[in-house]
Amino acid sequence: MREIIKDAKYYEDYLALNTKRLARFQEQLKMLGSDNVMGRRGCAAFIACLYRSRICALYSSGSCIHDIEEIYPLFLEYLAQGGMPAEGYFDVIDAISLGVLLDAKDSLSALKLIVQQTNMRNKLTDTLLHSMDDTWPIIESNDRCAWFLEFLKCAETQRGDYLKRYLTKGWYRDHRDASWYDCHKSSADCYVGYWSFEVGAVAKLYGVQDSSEWPYYPYDLVHKTK
Repeated sequence: MREIIKDAKYYEDYLALNTKRLARFQEQLKMLGSDNVMGRRGCAAFIACLYRSRICALYSSGSCIHDIEEIYPLFLEYLAQGGMPAEGYFDVIDAISLGVLLDAKDSLSALKLIVQQTNMRNKLTDTLLHSMDDTWPIIESNDRCAWFLEFLKCAETQRGDYLKRYLTKGWYRDHRDASWYDCHKSSADCYVGYWSFEVGAVAKLYGVQDSSEWPYYPYDLVHKTK
């Protein structure tokens, strides 16, 4: 287990239900006619949400990173098919950040397609993509990534302290408009853990001295061995 709000039995049950829901909605997508463009996009976007939730639940439950690597391309496949992600920017930055954490350069084309379709670029998305492909240009937009610009201003020796402070006091608050915000309080069993993949990707990229004690921090993904 990598988080303590829910126990192993909860995640076992959650993942079993998630498997059934994935099968049901993937079958539904097959049944939708090619002329039903909006219906197919909506269904694909929902399947992408199910895969994103599965990735978080697998990580929270202590599953091996390989299990996440296996389904990450499927998350991207349905995210691209969906056109506009259900969670908007949050889905886009999670997809890119996981690509960096998983060293998934084979998924670079899919990530570029998702960014181009959604037009949700900023300095953080572009910096992470540039780390995977040095021909990708970096724009200077600070939209939704002010924390990253502040990080860049820090001296290298202070960057770990800054990320710890941001995770402790700012990251969760910055996601208050996400559908999963406060879901640990819900009776609907929709909680899958709260993980800041983008902070993990930044820490990995810049070689920040980190700690497994930081809240919301995917330490094992950051330190994944190839």
